[in-house]
Amino acid sequence: MTVGVQQSRLLRIITLLYRRTAEDIESTYQDLLEQRKQAWRSTIQQEARKLGYMVAAEGPRRQDLEYIKSLCRQDAQSIVNTWNRDVERRLLRLYQANPRGNRFYYIHNMEAWATKRSRWKDREIAVQTEYTIVGYAKQRFWAENGMRGGKHRFVGPPPACGRCLTHFSKGEVNQAYVDANPTPIHIGCDHTWEIVRGTYPRPGLDELWVG
Repeated sequence: MTVGVQQSRLLRIITLLYRRTAEDIESTYQDLLEQRKQAWRSTIQQEARKLGYMVAAEGPRRQDLEYIKSLCRQDAQSIVNTWNRDVERRLLRLYQANPRGNRFYYIHNMEAWATKRSRWKDREIAVQTEYTIVGYAKQRFWAENGMRGGKHRFVGPPPACGRCLTHFSKGEVNQAYVDANPTPIHIGCDHTWEIVRGTYPRPGLDELWVG
């Protein structure tokens, strides 16, 4: 479809108005990093408390911090790229629906679209941001505290997809199964593995790794 000169200029202006930049990538990265650091410490503390230890979590540090930073960099770039693609697609659809639309038409509809999108997208991003670290932090806690090799079960809200339902239906599974199916299972998944009490050696408080 051919876009007229005036309309093409208007679309470029509106695109620039909504398009996110390198500054947005950096801001998103910092937000994701802070969320994941908090999720890391919260998960480590929860795992320690399951053992009966009321301790403060530390870190993430060294290789764990580098891994989390790398994950946040990738996600920040992906989030901004996806937003920019969605903006362009939405503007094209608006143009196709009304080739004579003015800037008020585009801004009104773009604001409504952005608000509606954020209702589900922001939650999806938040869940993905948290649970990528919940699963990772649990695995690191178990590994550093000599707890690998026990039985595990899949936990969380009632499953809404076949893959998660399959994991729930397995009941108690071994370490190899958990290693082959790391969480989150899919984007927006809020399930995780939980180690079954009594199937692993319990570390002492003096030697407990907490990040």
